Amino acid sequence: MKTTIYLLTFLLLFFFGCKETIVEQQIPKEFTNDLLHADLVGKVIQKNSNAMVIVSQVSPVDSVAINPVDGSFTFRDLRKGNYDVTIRAENFRIYSKANVFLDGGGITYFGEVDLSTVPDLVDSFYPENNSEIVYDWRYGRITVSILFTHPMDRESVEKAFSVQPAVDGIFYWGNYTRAPMDGWFSDSKTGYDNGATITTFSKVSSVTYSFARKDSYQDTAYTITLNTTAKDTSGNFLRFPLNFNFKTVQSYSSQNGILTDPVHGDIDVSPLSYNYSGITVAFPRRMDKSSVETATHVSPQMNAVFLWPEENKLRIYTGGPFLSDTTITVTIDKTAKDKDGVEIGHEFTFSFRTAPLNIESTSPNNGQLFISPTEAISINFNNFVTLSSAKTAISISPQASGTFSYGGYSPYEQMNQVKFTPGSALQANTKYTVTIASTVTDMYGNRMKLPYSFSFVTRPN
Repeated sequence: MKTTIYLLTFLLLFFFGCKETIVEQQIPKEFTNDLLHADLVGKVIQKNSNAMVIVSQVSPVDSVAINPVDGSFTFRDLRKGNYDVTIRAENFRIYSKANVFLDGGGITYFGEVDLSTVPDLVDSFYPENNSEIVYDWRYGRITVSILFTHPMDRESVEKAFSVQPAVDGIFYWGNYTRAPMDGWFSDSKTGYDNGATITTFSKVSSVTYSFARKDSYQDTAYTITLNTTAKDTSGNFLRFPLNFNFKTVQSYSSQNGILTDPVHGDIDVSPLSYNYSGITVAFPRRMDKSSVETATHVSPQMNAVFLWPEENKLRIYTGGPFLSDTTITVTIDKTAKDKDGVEIGHEFTFSFRTAPLNIESTSPNNGQLFISPTEAISINFNNFVTLSSAKTAISISPQASGTFSYGGYSPYEQMNQVKFTPGSALQANTKYTVTIASTVTDMYGNRMKLPYSFSFVTRPN
């Protein structure tokens, strides 16, 4: 073939006197293949990886090291046909591509290869490396998941797994999450996925590690490592460790990394403090309890009791339900310290306003039909109320006799619920209207701003 090209060039020069050989310039000087042979060239992006490239047809045919200057590799004079290409490098995932066709008489460009730092036995993991996840300390716990390419030896994986900073937690095999767990277990809302078909406990290829709540923090960087002692059920170990990092971020805006419940600026907060949960302050670090309690002040002044459900979470009990229709301010001086003795360094203040005394619900509901004539009437307030004021403030039309009491039963009386129990059956198939005057008062003497009424109809006999 090469002889024919040179002969054509000679004839062109002889007849036309050309001084430039265009045909010869279009063919690389290194190219010598006939129609039965070809070259393969490519490039590995990680030029310092010392990668070896291997071409195979059932068994290896040839291998070459990449050029450390630019990561390129070249195979010369390979026989025409299909080849499997494998690239191996220490601390990089083995790269494989099957059925690469080399056409005779040409050069095949394999392209650029970006070697993965994910070990060969790992299919995917959550969170992604260098990602940020939104974590709400109030409702969930941080989770890390790994999906493997093969069933794994569970004991070796658990021993090889570590987190920095160190945390306590639980392994859930056969689970793969894509979000922090909500409560004890993940569900469809959090991105729950089996990640494996479990036929026996020895054939499980996914695992989720759930952090303990005490070790789950916002604005914290975590590093996950799975070292090379992890192996699959066939005894194949990780060739190099799996390492990835992620950071937790706050789920909503807060000041200086401290979260509160109620949130700063909230209005119409239930005086029953979110079902008796009090005021909660969550710090980004474990805190020195005595210094925080000394530095914390509540206004209006009240007999505050401090509780610590977790080392970074302070709960303030204000001596009962919140004052109705009141702005409550909490201030934490800059002298509050964490466990390491480091002060927060700034004064932290937040405030919220409680709702006025009002009625949240009734039973029967307003406009409800077919009510049993012997059914009790219940009125649910948003704060504790005095039973004496309720008795004089509540009227029923048509008039009905009966007794007033708090809802529930001793010792679980609901002091925010007033119940009227008829002394005798109400009239059948009759509309009743219940009116609550604004004179009803809460335990602090605050009144409702407006009266309230609702109606219902009893069922026919």
